[in-house]
Amino acid sequence: MRATPLVRCAGAPRDLGLDQGRACRDELRADAHAHGFAAAVDLRSRWCALRRDDSPARTAFARDLARHFPHLAERVAGLAAGAGVAPAALMEALATELDAPAPNALRCEGGEAGAALELRVASPWPLTGFVVRECTPDGGYPNLSFSRPAHVGGLAAVNDRGLAGVAIPLAAPAHDERCVAPGLLLLDQCIERLDTVEKALDWCEHRPGGGRALLVFRDAAGASAALEIDGEKRQRRDAPPAGGTGLVVRVDPTSRTLAIEGAASGPTRFALDVPS
Repeated sequence: MRATPLVRCAGAPRDLGLDQGRACRDELRADAHAHGFAAAVDLRSRWCALRRDDSPARTAFARDLARHFPHLAERVAGLAAGAGVAPAALMEALATELDAPAPNALRCEGGEAGAALELRVASPWPLTGFVVRECTPDGGYPNLSFSRPAHVGGLAAVNDRGLAGVAIPLAAPAHDERCVAPGLLLLDQCIERLDTVEKALDWCEHRPGGGRALLVFRDAAGASAALEIDGEKRQRRDAPPAGGTGLVVRVDPTSRTLAIEGAASGPTRFALDVPS
C-alpha cells in the first residue's frame, strides 16, 4: 500500500470538509467515478446529472445524515466544494461505500490496560487508499483520525484529551430502519466532543444510528469498553481481541498518537499536542 497522506483540517464543519476535499481532490473524483457517478461539477450551471436515478434508499440516507448528523452533512457539502465534485454525486458515493464497507475485515485489539487500541485492516486495499486527518474543529477537541478520502467519519481516532476509539462496520442499515445513517458515524461525534469511555458509551446509547457496528473505546485513564450497535439496540461489551494480518493502525490515548504499520512506505506515526 502506498504512503498514507496527512490532511490538515480546521474550522467549522464545512471548512473541515473543504480542507479535506482540496487535499483529496483526485481520490474523491476517482471514488465517485468508481461507484458509477458523474463527479465533475459544471462550473457554468453548478448542476451535475448523475448517471443513476436517485433511489428512495439514497434519499433516506441523505435525509437522516442531515437530521441526525448535521455536522457530517455539512462536511459532505464542504468535501464536494473543495474537490469540485457535485454534492449529489459525493453523497451517493459515500452512501454506497458505507453500504458495503471496504475492506471488509476490520478487527480490534483491546490490549492491556493503558495500551493502544489496534485496528487491523485486511487487504485488498481500496485503490484510492486511506488518509489520516488532523482536525482542529471549532468548539471541539483537536483529533487525529484514520479514514477514507470520501469518508467524513473515521475508522480509528484519538483526541487531545485522551479518548481513542475505532469503528468496525458489520452490516449496513436495512431500508426500513428508523435511521438509515450508519451508527458507526457516532465515533466521530465522540472523538470531537468527549474525553472518557463512559461519556462515549452514554452518548452512543442515546443517539440514533442504524445498521450493525462495533465501537471500541479506550481513554487515558485506562478504561476500555465496546458498544455493539444493532439498529436501535445498544449492548455494552468488553473490548474484543484481534487476529490476522494486514495493515495495522494503533491509536494510543496516553501519548495521543496514531501509528500505521504495514504500508509499503514503512511505519508512520502522527502525534497531537497534549494540553497542559
